[in-house]
Amino acid sequence: MHRQDARTPPGSARNHPVPPSRVPVLVGGDTTVVCTADPDTGALVETGPPVPVRTAYAAAHPRLDLVYGVDEALDGTVTVLEPSRHPRLRQRVSARGSIPCHVAVSPAGGHLLVANYGTGDLLVHRLDTHGAIAEVTEQIALPGPGSRAHPERQSAAHPHQIVFEDRDTLTVVDLGGDVLLTYHLSAGRLRLRSTHRVPTGTGPRHLSGRWLLGELDPAILALPDLTRHPLAAPGLPSAIVAAPDGAHVYAANRGPGTITTLATTAPHTMSDLPAGGGAPQDLAFVEDVLYAALPDADAVAAFRWTPGTGALSPLGMALRTPDPRCLLPLRRP
Repeated sequence: MHRQDARTPPGSARNHPVPPSRVPVLVGGDTTVVCTADPDTGALVETGPPVPVRTAYAAAHPRLDLVYGVDEALDGTVTVLEPSRHPRLRQRVSARGSIPCHVAVSPAGGHLLVANYGTGDLLVHRLDTHGAIAEVTEQIALPGPGSRAHPERQSAAHPHQIVFEDRDTLTVVDLGGDVLLTYHLSAGRLRLRSTHRVPTGTGPRHLSGRWLLGELDPAILALPDLTRHPLAAPGLPSAIVAAPDGAHVYAANRGPGTITTLATTAPHTMSDLPAGGGAPQDLAFVEDVLYAALPDADAVAAFRWTPGTGALSPLGMALRTPDPRCLLPLRRP
């Protein structure tokens, strides 16, 4: 399961045709690699050399074989990658803001949205018919000041996630303002429709269905009533995903280095297991395997998921790669 050398000779696993049962997965970090997931062992096998592009978060085009990434730099950039067997950088543009931490593509594939965490704004790019980033159609600051419950993190608005609810409706998770903002996207322009405030000091980070993960208050909140399910150990939660059957959600918690399992139906049982590193950053399911990006371990860990009980069984380190930050399963080639 260890990372293979870029000079792997012909006849090695890297150069074999990809079995049809293996799902492509993009792993972003100090470099960006495309792998295939082995359904039997959980191993992630690189399909080609790494692309020398830092990717902190990524989103796929709904129709084209393209991925859009952001780098979380002070002078941030947005990249377009072709995640083929020989992945390459296709385009790089400015994020026109600081610390871009999240990116989303509209379901129709016509627009790319970027959340600039540092400058507290949203950027909308038009995408041309080939998926290339074209002109900026909108750049707006999030409304209102930060909640100031945590002075260092909530002195201003800080968008941390963009989630499309349907073709033209999206929710923005504002960690700095303790609020969820719903926008309508039309012809590349955003119009604020509603706000949904969460308990002051939550520092909402990511949303998965009706489950909201607090980063500054380590808890999982159920929408719409905001019932709070506190994580067992203090830390800085980073990612939340739902199981394929929807019966459980899983949250990564930096600090204690754990993955929390929460049942989505009463009595909402919770349990923790070690993630394999102290700072799990992202989670993603590929069929019945849950992957966890572990930047401090320079690795991606794999866990076998059990339907019904939701139990996770460690499979070991699936991939060795520097500072992995995001995991993006892709459509089959």
